[in-house]
This record gives sequence, structure tokens and C-alpha cells, in this order.
Amino acid sequence: MSNEKVLIKEIVEQFLEDENSVDLGEFTAIEDAAADSLSKHRGELYLNGLTNLSDSAAESLSKHRGELYLNGLASLSDSAAESLSKHKGWLDLGLTTLSDAAAESLSKYKGWLGLVDLTTLS
Repeated sequence: MSNEKVLIKEIVEQFLEDENSVDLGEFTAIEDAAADSLSKHRGELYLNGLTNLSDSAAESLSKHRGELYLNGLASLSDSAAESLSKHKGWLDLGLTTLSDAAAESLSKYKGWLGLVDLTTLS
């Protein structure tokens, strides 16, 4: 049995109505539709519980404006890194490894980029 807790669009809509009603950090996965809804939020998003992120969800979250915390992610696909490199605002990633292509994409990031957990880089 999986301990995965999935953030769905209905929960995001509840959060958008009242930010204090939901702790987004307790979710370990996110549906693409939920990420799309969150992209419209302005301000801080603490999604530190997420352990993986689809390319589609990364594309949606890249449209978010404000601080975006994804410290639960140990890795990121090259496509997701390319999308997140377009995010406007503060971006904090918990990545421990980064491919050359992802590093090149993230090097184009124009805001504050946190990679304090990074342990492996070519």
C-alpha cells in the first residue's frame, strides 16, 4: 500500500479560496490539473512534500509568480528543468543530482535559485 498523498484540483481550489485551509507541503504527488490551477496563484507555494513532478506539472508551475519551494524533489527531468527555468520569482529545489542538460536550462534562470542540496554535478 502506497503512502502517496496526491494533491488534486479540488483541494487546490479550496486552497485558492483560503490559503490557511490546506497545508500543501503534506502532499507527495500532484495531478497535472492541480498544478495548472496552482499556476494562477500569486505568492508563496510550499510544495516541499512532492517527491516527483511530471513534465506537464512543471510546465504549469513555471507560470506561477512568486516563491516556489520544491525541496522534496531529489531529481528532475531535463524537460521539467527547462520549464522551471522560465519561472518568475524565487525557486528553491531540493535536487541532489542534476543532468548537464538540466543544469544548462537552470543556468538561464533569471531569479533566485536555491540548490543547497545538490551533491552531484558534472
